[in-house]
Amino acid sequence: MDKRKECIQRRSSLSKSERLLKEKAITNCVLPFLKGKIGTYIPIRNEVDVYSIFKDEFDLYIPKMLDDTTIAFYSDQEEKINGPFSTIEPIGLREEKNLDIILVPVVGFFDTYRMGYGKGYYDRYLSKSSALKIGVAFDVQETKFDVKPTDIKLDMIITESRILK
Repeated sequence: MDKRKECIQRRSSLSKSERLLKEKAITNCVLPFLKGKIGTYIPIRNEVDVYSIFKDEFDLYIPKMLDDTTIAFYSDQEEKINGPFSTIEPIGLREEKNLDIILVPVVGFFDTYRMGYGKGYYDRYLSKSSALKIGVAFDVQETKFDVKPTDIKLDMIITESRILK
């Protein structure tokens, strides 16, 4: 089976109660790092949900796909619309280019490299950002994979049991 599909399947196999406990542990570990303007995501496909917990407490910015290769972040306070790939994104009135932290969704990981869905949106964005880059994932998503030259090493990946730096 393809590594991406395998990681998504393992992530999806968590029960609702397991997921909630693990997400609480992850958000508790993430919390001390949060300050300033925070880029995050609205979860799809059973991704770790940090958004629901942080949306009312922090100054959040959500990605919007601008074209087939580019994302940009916009205020979570903006009206939301349905985006490509079953995403929910801001309408995109005013781009925020100076994020302090970016919480990055993860399909699979090892060390502090992340595997996404394979389109490279985040890698392209993160390669130009000076923000603290934090991947959030469940332990079951850990897997070995070949790192490509375009893959961006994150500053850390936080799971329910550890912080990889």
